Amino acid sequence: MPTLICMTLCCNVKTKLFFFFAGALLVLGSCKKDAGSVGADFVSVRNKFTTELDTSILLNAYTVKMDSIISSKLTALALGRINDPEFGINNAAVITQFALPGNAFSWGGASKLDSVVLQLRFRNARQTDGTVLPDYYGDKEAVHQFKVYLLTEDLSTDSSYYANRKYKTDGIEMGSFNGKINFTDSTEISLGSQKSKLPPHLRIPMNTTFKNLLFEGENKGLFSTNLKFKEAFKGLVVVDETPTATGEGAILYIRLTSDYTSLTAYYKDSLAAAFPIVGGIRGSEAAYNYYYQTNVPSGLIQAPFFGIHQDKGYVQALNSTKLRIEIPNLTAVLSNPRIALNGAEILFTPLPGTFNDKYTLPASISLVGSDSVGRNVFLKDQFTESGLYYGGTLSNNVYRFNIVRHLQNILNETKKQNGFKDYGMNLIIRADDPVSAQRIIFDTRRNNGTFKLKLTYTVIK
Repeated sequence: MPTLICMTLCCNVKTKLFFFFAGALLVLGSCKKDAGSVGADFVSVRNKFTTELDTSILLNAYTVKMDSIISSKLTALALGRINDPEFGINNAAVITQFALPGNAFSWGGASKLDSVVLQLRFRNARQTDGTVLPDYYGDKEAVHQFKVYLLTEDLSTDSSYYANRKYKTDGIEMGSFNGKINFTDSTEISLGSQKSKLPPHLRIPMNTTFKNLLFEGENKGLFSTNLKFKEAFKGLVVVDETPTATGEGAILYIRLTSDYTSLTAYYKDSLAAAFPIVGGIRGSEAAYNYYYQTNVPSGLIQAPFFGIHQDKGYVQALNSTKLRIEIPNLTAVLSNPRIALNGAEILFTPLPGTFNDKYTLPASISLVGSDSVGRNVFLKDQFTESGLYYGGTLSNNVYRFNIVRHLQNILNETKKQNGFKDYGMNLIIRADDPVSAQRIIFDTRRNNGTFKLKLTYTVIK
């Protein structure tokens, strides 16, 4: 009897171990990207499952207009213009309020203002991994012609302003800067016998017209409260009016949450009053970016859902362009109800020769879904998986994304809903975190290995 019990127990243990290892191999096999792996063969032979790797899925890619984004709560603002030989001219203007140094502010008996300077601190920031973010994009040696105008409409910190919202001015120039930008050296300021150094920033001198307007504010009773002040001085508009030839120009990144960003008035030879500018994501003053494109090459942008596949895909930040991706035969390829989707990886490769030290590539980009009119929506993979799994980081000159949950959802909904429609995906450069003016030209030729969707699925027999 003991022998029988021993044999039975040993048999049970062996059986359990067999199923444990068989189950483990089944899991490993289903996760393999390579259908010719040992795990896939074992699963196929022992369990009548066939793991397939399919890279023949048809992809359509073409360039469309990017959605307009809310630019009043950004971590930084862009300023400048760049004439890209492939994209045309990309422009970024800064619109911002400025505040009183304090209620009942006074010039203290001064007879005039010596000078007024608009100070705009460069971004000077790091990403969470410690990477230093650049202060510009394009030609560092570019010559700029910045102009400053007074805003003629009210702004509110309680409102959200989109990047395609045109500003209103009277067209009267209030300040200007003409020259190259010094991104590295500090600026020495003298106030009487005192000297101080300010970190690198853009300094735009305001003209006599503006100095007189600001100086007369006290006599007109405009300095009593900040509310009264902003009724008269609604804000500033800073634009780059440089006549840029093809391949010229640059866009700067400005930080409005810096103590050094202000409209500073100098008077009585030794005094300075800072009218603070604290806009952006934590701002007490309303501020936003206005992006617009000119001289865009004909035929570069197509209409969502009606575009024709192109062998080059154009993606640019600052409200410019995005790449639309459509998979017209996805449901036909995976129409077999016995198919279980294991993996889905899509690859995007920048076209060699289209990027360099001037036109650098973003460290990461985003692949998002599309709604019925082509607007950006999140993919399921962005919510349910880690950022490392989802992908989007540039590695070995390729951006990779795992989108298995997104495609599985399409298949599930297709089975459940008669007439369910997949609206495709959009490849974008994110609007913020960090703010960027970069662009990418992708090699979207089919079947050349640089632009493809790799599906791994198991066929249950």
